Amino acid sequence: MRQPGRQRVGVFPASALPLSARLLAALEAAFPVGFEARAPGELRDLDAVLVLGDGEAAKTATTGRLPALHLLAPEPQATGTIARQTLVSAPELDRRLHGAELPDTRLASALGAAIKPPQRATVIASCDGVPTWTRRGPLQTALLFPHELGPAEALRERLCEDRNAALLPLVHFLRELSAERGWKPPATRAAFLFDDPNLHWPSYGFVNLSELGEHARRHGYHVALATIPLDGWYAHPQALRALRESRGHLSLVVHGNDHYGGELGRLRSDSEALANAAQALRRVRAFERRTGVPVDPVMVPPHEECSRAAMVALRRCGFEALTVTQPYPWLGDGGRSWLAHPPEAGPLVGWHPADSVEGLPVLLRHPVVGRSLPEMTLRAFLGQPLILYGHQNDLGEGLDLLAEAAADVEWLGPTQWCSLGEIAAAAYEITPGLSSPADDAVDPELVPPPRPRPLAVPRRILSESRDRLRPLLLLLVGGKGNRRLERSTL
Repeated sequence: MRQPGRQRVGVFPASALPLSARLLAALEAAFPVGFEARAPGELRDLDAVLVLGDGEAAKTATTGRLPALHLLAPEPQATGTIARQTLVSAPELDRRLHGAELPDTRLASALGAAIKPPQRATVIASCDGVPTWTRRGPLQTALLFPHELGPAEALRERLCEDRNAALLPLVHFLRELSAERGWKPPATRAAFLFDDPNLHWPSYGFVNLSELGEHARRHGYHVALATIPLDGWYAHPQALRALRESRGHLSLVVHGNDHYGGELGRLRSDSEALANAAQALRRVRAFERRTGVPVDPVMVPPHEECSRAAMVALRRCGFEALTVTQPYPWLGDGGRSWLAHPPEAGPLVGWHPADSVEGLPVLLRHPVVGRSLPEMTLRAFLGQPLILYGHQNDLGEGLDLLAEAAADVEWLGPTQWCSLGEIAAAAYEITPGLSSPADDAVDPELVPPPRPRPLAVPRRILSESRDRLRPLLLLLVGGKGNRRLERSTL
């Protein structure tokens, strides 16, 4: 029976459906489609056809007028060889994938079963000159079909930097099938993010606010500065002027509370977590009142550490999002995958533009130094924002780093550079399970303060002094480009 609003996709041969039950269920959760096992020639009431393997079913299921995807062979085991699948710039392909080179550790050993494109077919992707994905009319053919998902595996693990050749054609096919006629993907939201800078002086280490604002205006990108609430007691007039003169290209977000190590990761009790989150927001609001400069209520946890209790407290106090490199930061240590998640989270972790974790949007971020263009490409393809983060010492050789990274982002297609507050606001519109404000919200002004940390201020003074002295020390030992001290424990 047809499910309202869902496209019916026939799976051939019928025996393939139970063998890929978890994978297809995850895809049904990701797209408005329903998969049905069908016998050869049984095409009635279908909207599309999916053929797995190259048996007799393929001949009868792919010869009609229905949109069809034929995946020829099962994905082989990973090898030590990395093959790069190159995608074309063609109207048949999502703009964000045009010209992409996506590495895969399983593709090389499958190239012997190469596709023989029919006459007048468009080659959508190839590897070393061998076609791996083609299209002619309503029929698409790709080399591989993905294995069944593991019981605790996330779908995103099949669409990542080194494994994507098998799943990408299927995801692209389903998106195209379920999209409204003439639909075009929205512009990719993007921002740079730098941890630690405050406004005590017109510069912070290698971050010169006036130069950064002017460079951002000239190149059209946006930079969010993750500033520590403890530092909000003072702002230099020239630093405030630089923010205003950036004309919206510089903004502020929240970086912890005291920046006392990985402070948010150590919060276990609800009361302790609530006290810290509320104090951070009170400090931010006091800073806004004194300076007139807004701070987006988006939390950047120091050292990427954040407990479950801290996330609940942030949501209840009015924070609008969290940005980290993994959706469940308390599970990603000890060598686990960045997609590590509790069983109840399901297979779509890291799949949507934002993850809803304890009711708070989690916006994934990616390092600006050593950035992976394949990973950025896949994030853009999935509609995820591109938040490229770093620290002030990453700008030790100048701002060309940001101009080059901005060019990488814009190469992926139309880009909307904006603040993290704007990215978070969009997340509430498109992420399932989010509501604003929280039903159990509290007024931060009424929450008792946390237990004082006598060493918080001395630690912060030492940390800030280290960052501010770094440019001078580098200059003394050999100039701006000398990276020896930058790699030290200064």
